[in-house]
Amino acid sequence: MKIVIVEDEFFAARRLENMIHEYDSSIKILAKLESVKESVDWFKENEQPDLIFLDIHLDDDLSFSIFKEVEISCPIIFTTATDEFATQAFLMHSIGYLHKPIIQDDLNLVLKTYQQTTVTPMVIDGKIFDEIINQKNKN
Repeated sequence: MKIVIVEDEFFAARRLENMIHEYDSSIKILAKLESVKESVDWFKENEQPDLIFLDIHLDDDLSFSIFKEVEISCPIIFTTATDEFATQAFLMHSIGYLHKPIIQDDLNLVLKTYQQTTVTPMVIDGKIFDEIINQKNKN
């Protein structure tokens, strides 16, 4: 399994990587990305991973804005310290939502569920992002 971690906090990214390897040491972390811009650049230049762990609040914007620039067709597990965007994350066809600080048992469960479930790829693009943000602004 090949994973990309999008997380703007260095220690949180490293901790998540260690926890993923504790679950399964054969999992390959393709990249640890810190910003929307860095993520957009990486996804434009590389093949889609099998799975993305995506922090919602990044220093330069909400991670949802990545989808305005690139299409993502692999499953996503959102991570965040708040519940503010939980509904929006699920509308983005995520397969999981982990609240920080992430607990190993929760991570194990979401990874096990991912591995046991056939995930139908859904292309996430800017139009879906705009609809979600507009819905959030109405509430």
